[in-house]
Amino acid sequence: MGLYDSVDRGKPKPKRLTGPIALCCALFLLFGGLTYWACHYQFRFHAFISDLTDSTRDARSTETFRVTVNGSETDVSIDDLSDLLYLIDKAGAGRTAAAPEEMPYAVIDYGDGSTLEIWKVELVNPSNDWTEGPFFRYTDAKGKSYGYDTDQLRWESVVRLLGE
Repeated sequence: MGLYDSVDRGKPKPKRLTGPIALCCALFLLFGGLTYWACHYQFRFHAFISDLTDSTRDARSTETFRVTVNGSETDVSIDDLSDLLYLIDKAGAGRTAAAPEEMPYAVIDYGDGSTLEIWKVELVNPSNDWTEGPFFRYTDAKGKSYGYDTDQLRWESVVRLLGE
């Protein structure tokens, strides 16, 4: 008879699954939250593009838009505003932030109560060669605003469209 043959260990403990289940739930919540945040970020940008498209379309039909660059009204065609809309859409969602405190470089009043303000800003961690780019803040007729900067659109492209 061996040394441990007479030791009664009792019934083996049942294996509990609470640890792995809790870990799976935590991972599910983490990835679900990150997915929600990413989708919400994209949905906000697409809602902004939709609203800006509607404002540009209304400005085209009513011809009541005004463009102010460096404090003075400028003659800009509706085609230039359509080209700006195309460039903004093509650049995609940027880094959302609060608008700069200084006066904007340009203000576009679409005539339907909505405005697009544009600033020249230093880009944070740009992914391209240029370090300055546009910051856009769109405010709709209800007062809801969306502001962001982008490193996917050159500042010079914006200036060229606004006639300077």
